[in-house]
Amino acid sequence: MFEKKERTCLTIYLHYNRDARKLNKFGDILYHSRRMRYVLLYVDQEKSADIMANLKKERFVKKITPSYIKDIDQDFVGSLWRESERNIQM
Repeated sequence: MFEKKERTCLTIYLHYNRDARKLNKFGDILYHSRRMRYVLLYVDQEKSADIMANLKKERFVKKITPSYIKDIDQDFVGSLWRESERNIQM
């Protein structure tokens, strides 16, 4: 049956827009900004380091930045209360 895989997003900046089609073999293209010349590419979490290393070798790639959404605290309920509590303890 179907198993859910952890995925991550890579933002890949290109020299030319015509090279965006070459990224299909690395993962799933979510968005392509033609004006800013970047592509949002979704890849498997465990393969992301290998894919980033392979993409850095390509001549059409200018820069790669991974998504840090997993590192951000997304518990927004009561976040102001937690901040005020931290300030009182210090």
